[in-house]
Amino acid sequence: MDQPKILVWNVRGLNKRSRRDNVRKVVDDSRPVIVCLQETKLALITDWDVMSILGRDFRQFVFLPAQGTRGGILVAWREGTYTSDNWRVHRHSISIKFRSENEENWWFTGVYGPQQDSEKVAFLNELREVREHCAGPWILAGDFNMIYSSEDKNNDNLNRAMMGRFRRFVNDFDLKEIPLIGRRYTWSNEREAPTLVKLDRVLCTTDWEAIYPDCILQSQASEISDHCPLVLGLREGVHGKRRFHFESFWPKMEGFHEEVAQSWAEPVRLSCPLERISIKLKRLTRTLQSWSQKRVGHIKTQLGLAREILHRLEIAQDSRPLTSDEDWLRREAKRLCLVLSSLKRTIARLRSRIRFLKDGDANTDLFHRTAGFRKRKNFIPKLIHDDVVATSQEEKQEIIFNHFNDLLGTALPRSRTLDLDFFHRQGLDLSSLDEPILEDEVWDTIKSLPSDRAPGPDGYTGRFYKACWSIIKADFMAAIITLQQGDSRKLWLLNSAFLTLIPKKEEALSAKDFRPISLIHSFAKLVTKILANRLAPLLNSMVATNQSAFIRGRSIHDNFILVQQTIKLLHRQKVSSLFLKLDISKAFDSVAWPFLLEVLEHLGFGLIWRSLVSNLLRTSSTRILVNGQPGEEIRHQRGLRQGDPLSPMLFILVMDVLNSLFKKASDLGLLQPLTHRNQEHRISLYADDVALFIKPVEDDMNLSMGILNRFGDASGLYTNFQKSCVIPIRCEEPHLATVQQTLQCTMAEFPCTYLGLPISDKKMKKADLMLWVEKIGNKLPGWQASLMNLAGRATWVRFVLTAIPIYFLIAIKAPKWFIKAINKLQRGFLWKGRDKANGGSCLVSWEKVQRPLELGGLGILNLELMSWSLQLRWLWFQKTDKERPWQGLDIPVYANAQALFDTAVICHVGQGTNVLFWSDKWLFGCGLAELAPTVSPRRQQRTVADALAARRWPSDIQGGLSMVGLYEYFQLWDALLEMELTEEPDHHIWRFESTGVFTSKSAYRALLNGSTTFEPWRRLWKSWAPAKCKVFLWLAIRNKCWTADRLARRGLPHPAQCVFCDQTDEDVQHILTDCVFAREFWVKILTPLGLLDSAPSPNDQVFADWWRKACKRAAKEKRKGLNTLIILGAWMLWKHRNSCVFEGAQPNIHKILSDFRMERQLWHLAGASSLRALGHGVDPD
Repeated sequence: MDQPKILVWNVRGLNKRSRRDNVRKVVDDSRPVIVCLQETKLALITDWDVMSILGRDFRQFVFLPAQGTRGGILVAWREGTYTSDNWRVHRHSISIKFRSENEENWWFTGVYGPQQDSEKVAFLNELREVREHCAGPWILAGDFNMIYSSEDKNNDNLNRAMMGRFRRFVNDFDLKEIPLIGRRYTWSNEREAPTLVKLDRVLCTTDWEAIYPDCILQSQASEISDHCPLVLGLREGVHGKRRFHFESFWPKMEGFHEEVAQSWAEPVRLSCPLERISIKLKRLTRTLQSWSQKRVGHIKTQLGLAREILHRLEIAQDSRPLTSDEDWLRREAKRLCLVLSSLKRTIARLRSRIRFLKDGDANTDLFHRTAGFRKRKNFIPKLIHDDVVATSQEEKQEIIFNHFNDLLGTALPRSRTLDLDFFHRQGLDLSSLDEPILEDEVWDTIKSLPSDRAPGPDGYTGRFYKACWSIIKADFMAAIITLQQGDSRKLWLLNSAFLTLIPKKEEALSAKDFRPISLIHSFAKLVTKILANRLAPLLNSMVATNQSAFIRGRSIHDNFILVQQTIKLLHRQKVSSLFLKLDISKAFDSVAWPFLLEVLEHLGFGLIWRSLVSNLLRTSSTRILVNGQPGEEIRHQRGLRQGDPLSPMLFILVMDVLNSLFKKASDLGLLQPLTHRNQEHRISLYADDVALFIKPVEDDMNLSMGILNRFGDASGLYTNFQKSCVIPIRCEEPHLATVQQTLQCTMAEFPCTYLGLPISDKKMKKADLMLWVEKIGNKLPGWQASLMNLAGRATWVRFVLTAIPIYFLIAIKAPKWFIKAINKLQRGFLWKGRDKANGGSCLVSWEKVQRPLELGGLGILNLELMSWSLQLRWLWFQKTDKERPWQGLDIPVYANAQALFDTAVICHVGQGTNVLFWSDKWLFGCGLAELAPTVSPRRQQRTVADALAARRWPSDIQGGLSMVGLYEYFQLWDALLEMELTEEPDHHIWRFESTGVFTSKSAYRALLNGSTTFEPWRRLWKSWAPAKCKVFLWLAIRNKCWTADRLARRGLPHPAQCVFCDQTDEDVQHILTDCVFAREFWVKILTPLGLLDSAPSPNDQVFADWWRKACKRAAKEKRKGLNTLIILGAWMLWKHRNSCVFEGAQPNIHKILSDFRMERQLWHLAGASSLRALGHGVDPD
């Protein structure tokens, strides 16, 4: 039986026989159950029309008549699939409520948006009205004639105001776009230089997606229309046997370690330690699967059963008192619901791979649907190979296997080698790498492993090794020692990997359009991680400074600044030159192993190390996951696995040879110098991202191509010149044709991107920077915001919406409007989950929100202050690290950052060559501007050494000196008279760090000096309470909760009196502390702890003040637990108040104490271990 599909297509008219025939062909090929056609251009559509166009099965339909020869929509569905007797027809849309036997009812809205901007606002308002009448699961599809992202169009002719309106509509209704697989645009104007736009799309609500979690949206070729047909498959997933996955919660369960120990202790009568581990891991897998099935079972089924029992008992309680057994069962069912829900949320979070949100920060649906979204986005519906379209799983797996087997499983013959002794760096003493691997080193490595990252074929994660190391270490140490001794006969059993495919672009249709990432067997990952940890500290002395990838202490921004400032230098000096962005074809997958081993031997790696690396490469194998299903095994013959901790380091050692080749050519004068001062670095390397500067002369171009080709012949790393690009800098027009003919690269122009950042030879325009604002705005899908609480959104702002601008601001001076635009997005998402929020929605001012936790904020960074702090690092490195590749180039920093640096850095003069005479603080801990403020120099860049030599510094003074100036001058002369330089290097001290070494964190803190501390911050944020409760109490302490007093000030409906006591006006302080109901509640909680005297009295009217006094009365070792308990109590009071206000419940001290005990138990299970004892005596009766 065919899977149900929906066809969505702007057909550009059904008033011609040829168009109708073509639509019929598409319908017959795709076999949809629902068809939505836009722009029918028909004023009337009959039953005969529908059956002749779509087929005899389409007997039910709704249509919107065309207006003359414009517009018109037809929605039809096959008989026997869905039924409907409820639909609505509007000016630009048709909405139909579909029903089926086994599924929840849902609404479908087919749209054809107007072309005129003047009508588009009314169209969006129409859709808002549609939603008011179409409650429940909802899907919209069709030609919207609008876009909401600049990425939806291939040129810059954009109506950003309309884009913003469309984006707000999508966010306001928590709509989620179903990604279009294999295509970026859906419409073309069919011209020689076509305009391409994504006008057609499918949007849905999260509850509709829950009905069809495996839906996939694809496109088809269009012969008659300038729009492509969209086919939405509702159940397109590939389902197979689920692979074993070590669950993160298993080690916390009773009996886990005993089960592992018993399985591991069973004898294996084999002498090879590697083979023994392989058998024991497989046996343990079967044991844990069986144990988990018995102890945990199917969580969703158990949760459903527990909820049903709880529901029936609650219904019974409405009509009669429950017996003691029934009441016990009700409490146990409720506890089980809480535990299973938490477990379900934990599993969903791990599957979603959202690592920065904790379980309580968001609804479980967020994690489930994020995982589903990622699965759909990476789904491969079809592949094209040799003009043949493969759609079956078997055909796709065969194409993928053949492609990667040719790439990874076939060793190419080498046509040449390179004389490394002639041009490459000298080797080092690396004998320490061959020292025996000891147990402590292995354990330290295990502790550094990520706990729950995607596992390899065996299914075990770092958490397994951390939890079970005491049980398994003897076998693993024996295997590691065997491997280091050179015995790798059975290593292949533990050196397999799955290869997962990540699309490089939206229209990924061939095997080469996917980036392979290896999920390696946990044992092989452990061994390579040990080797990587040994190698990492040595890499800095083995690789040139213009390669920054994977080396501690270096930064990707070093390469960006090197390239950006070199471009600006060449442009400013009017030097004709070429900037090449080179594409290394299949870089990691193409490394020739013989060349790698030659490089390692040349650099001084010993035989043991080289043998380990060789054996790990030689025994590796891979099975490729296509839509989650593993294919045939590939035995590796070349390449390095992406996902292996050691591979990146080996790769940059290989790429460093290319750097040495160009350096040697420059040193020998074979390549012309870029500038008169002979720019040191003409090449920038970040992993396989290569940027090269050369002169636009034929000899230099030919030599550069020759170097690249010979490097490729030796290493297997060839440059793909067709995918590379060249950007001329100050080149004459006649030279460009020669450049393109010689280099055979695509000609491009500034601005462009390099390492993900915009790069240009001039100051960037606002339009160029707006793309970055939109990029951040695209991280604000409303469907995710609706599934997060305020704490979760705050975390999202901190980790997602701040990370992107921080990456940008480290290296680029952004204008103030740019930071304000990002702040606006962050503020809107935090308070409303949208791209903007009005003042009434923002409970706390943004300036306060941006403060650190201890200063009363939510820990969201102040981007303006952070940008100054981040850019100070370049000034610090300019002083302290002369090996940075950009040394000698101008570094653009904010004036405020420069001022802070001048204030915060004290210089201790040695040789005096790295201290500026006039601007640095070097004399008596002060700058000369402080000692002689009226002595004004005209030259600021003279060093102390240069100034003191032959007393040159007086010549820098400009203008005449007043009497005060003369006095300061002679004072300065006397102070410098006895100054003597030494042979010691100059030393710089950062005042705001105890170590004297600059950090961006200390600079940021320095900019906040003088701010008032938020007194309860430690009690609040250092407790065990969930983040949502902490954020609530943060608002409550600030009197920012929506209680009656705040509602009254805004003229909104509100309770007349406190719903608990009905005696006084309501505010949040009264609810938590001053109300008689609240005081009784606190007495009941605190009495069992022996803290009755700490309960709030009638004089305690401010919650924060009472909390501080109560905490002081508790023993120091119990304060964290008590603080957590008080937060829990405040949270339960607030929830009970809301239940009374919004659900009509009556205040009930027994009910709130019962809920308190249940919640306390859940918090205890989540990790607040001390709560079990602290709250145990609370009795609701």
